[in-house]
Amino acid sequence: MKNFWKKYHKWVGLFFSFFILMFCFSGIVLNHRTLFSKAEVSRNWMPESYHYKNWNNGIIKGTLRLPDGKILAYGNAGVWKTDSCFATFADFNRGLAEGIDNRKISNIVRVANNDIWCAGLYSIYLLNHDSWKEYPIAGNDERISDITQRGDTLVILTRSYLYTSVSPYDEFRKTELKTPENYSPKTSLFRTIWLLHSGELFGTPGKLAVDFLGVVLIVLSATGIIYTLLPPFIRRRHRKRLPVKTQAKALKTSLNWHNKLGTWLIGLTLLLSVTGMCLRPPLMIPFVLVNTRPVPGSTLDSDNPWHDKLRSIRWDASRNVWLLSSSMGFYRINDLQLPPVKLKQTPPVSPMGVNVFHPQSPDEWLIGSFSGLFVWNPSTGTVLDYYTGQPPAAVHGRPLGGSLVNGFTDDLVTREVIFEYDNGARNKENNLVLPAMPDLIKQQPMSLWNFCLELHVGRCYSPFLGVFSDLFVFISGLLLTLILISGYIVYKRHHKRRKKIMDYIIILIEDALMHPYFFSYIPPKS
Repeated sequence: MKNFWKKYHKWVGLFFSFFILMFCFSGIVLNHRTLFSKAEVSRNWMPESYHYKNWNNGIIKGTLRLPDGKILAYGNAGVWKTDSCFATFADFNRGLAEGIDNRKISNIVRVANNDIWCAGLYSIYLLNHDSWKEYPIAGNDERISDITQRGDTLVILTRSYLYTSVSPYDEFRKTELKTPENYSPKTSLFRTIWLLHSGELFGTPGKLAVDFLGVVLIVLSATGIIYTLLPPFIRRRHRKRLPVKTQAKALKTSLNWHNKLGTWLIGLTLLLSVTGMCLRPPLMIPFVLVNTRPVPGSTLDSDNPWHDKLRSIRWDASRNVWLLSSSMGFYRINDLQLPPVKLKQTPPVSPMGVNVFHPQSPDEWLIGSFSGLFVWNPSTGTVLDYYTGQPPAAVHGRPLGGSLVNGFTDDLVTREVIFEYDNGARNKENNLVLPAMPDLIKQQPMSLWNFCLELHVGRCYSPFLGVFSDLFVFISGLLLTLILISGYIVYKRHHKRRKKIMDYIIILIEDALMHPYFFSYIPPKS
């Protein structure tokens, strides 16, 4: 075992250093989404599944018909002006913030006075002729989840609060929804581990601390590579009678920092590695099912019962109530000043949240997510699968359905069109044929944040790993954990002899500098 740990740390660490660097760089970007919101990456650098084809990958989430018959289509790449056949497309993003991440549009609505509003991740915009004008929401520092309307009232939903405004929309009133009946402040253990892994559990200081650990792992990888690859290089220079003083100094410095950082911070780096393993299959499953009280003093320990839980909201005109979708389920709100009432018989929704919240008829709503598409009657509680007309099947294992629904429209001449994240546009009968996507849209980039997300969770390696891509994070975390532990074992085992060994190495290097033929000595002929 003595040599095993040493060899494991050296060779597995050297091999895995590339993935450690990718984890660290991507993790730092993921921790600062707004900072990198303008940065983009070409999809040509990604596997084929990430390319736009047949209106897939969230390019279209919904549409809004204009008075002149034209249609505004919106989604992950901003807003586009088209016709009812999807035959012509024109860029309609003028005035929106730069960067594809800033142009991820959740909804577009028309209020009673015919003003048209849209919501991006960080701002809302009013359409002024052919350009969008940004309307900041004073006091809001959260991502925007949804935008909707009731008559002339504009309603903005962030992750934790609700904002309302009426014409001329100069001021937004902030509302914290009341605590619902039978509310439990507990949260899933999975979410706690997730926020602990990113550092967000303790706000900005926590995220900066995790960023620091990412930098530490980068330094450990870099110094480990130097210490492994530099000695042969030094020996070659000796044989060629070249100076090696600089290289020898770099070797010593790398080893010192590698050992110091590795031993001082092993507890925190192990925590980062283990919590990352728990966020992907197979370890994530039990943590999703376990609820626990929020960590005191953390961001989860909020007086607002809806903190980071709001996803989408619509006005149900036939019942004169608000329908609210949240991470805790669906709720009915009779009055914004009264506690929301949880609805018991509701459609299944994936953890990623609702993507389609569309009135099908006065009594029914279309609810779509990565769990599928369903027809829902809130009054009777009836839920039917949109495709089969049957009650939804029980979900086992991964919380994803057979249809990863990302968007919907009934504004086209083809009537109802569903947009699936993986397969793209289709209808109920799955015989829909739409015009080919214009090159202008197919060439839309991916945000750097989304690219780093795919890199961090290993999905972009799926062409190489196949079905094992789901286990990439778990296996990577296991390897990293063993690399850290093996390094600590090797260091402690040789700690008492380290000083003597380093002194001996220095003597050898100094002797080599004085004798150019030290490493390639040939006895003189007698």
